[in-house]
Amino acid sequence: MAVDAARQRIEADGGKVLGIPVNLSDAAERVRLVKEIEAGLGPIDICVLNTGGPPVGTFETLTLDQWRDAYDLLVHSVVHLAQLVLPGMAERKWGRVLAVTSFVAREPANLMVLSNSLRASVNGLMRTLANEYGPHGVTVNSILPGYILTDRMQKVVRAQAEARGLPPDQALDPIANNAALRRVGQPDEFGNLAAFLVSEAASYVTGTAITIDGGLSRGVY
Repeated sequence: MAVDAARQRIEADGGKVLGIPVNLSDAAERVRLVKEIEAGLGPIDICVLNTGGPPVGTFETLTLDQWRDAYDLLVHSVVHLAQLVLPGMAERKWGRVLAVTSFVAREPANLMVLSNSLRASVNGLMRTLANEYGPHGVTVNSILPGYILTDRMQKVVRAQAEARGLPPDQALDPIANNAALRRVGQPDEFGNLAAFLVSEAASYVTGTAITIDGGLSRGVY
């Protein structure tokens, strides 16, 4: 299992870690997750909200059930987890909440109508929470990754390539060429930014939605 493999790698580097498989779409599972973390590691001071992605498709092809499932995964789970961890952070006068959304919340992409719509609402929530919890020493930010070379990204790219009639081995070419850096991102590059935003070094950074996409987005902000 991927969770066990990740846990073993971290433990091999000397870290203390819990590997807890959980269905973030399920409210009871979210409560269990927080309770097990607090029992095993203590109070939660840093919470990275990363739920994965919904199915790709057009507005016409996606069903209401898929919209509901995507809302439960992308929005409802974030709201609930934030409710579970923020009171403790505020009481201790220190905390970091970081939501992983997507660059499509800023610049919508084809076939990603669910992400385009719902991730923007998460960014709005994070900005609101930054205002409410800033006086308590808690920072709240969003990180908007572009095309980072993960398993999820490769699935999305394959779907987009099929829609354009491109062979799979050429799927990454249009994406890489559209980015200012002319390549896709690596997971470590995403990790470096996330680690900074939840660190003490980022103590004066809150209410931001930072894009990491190699210059793929064309907007100024």
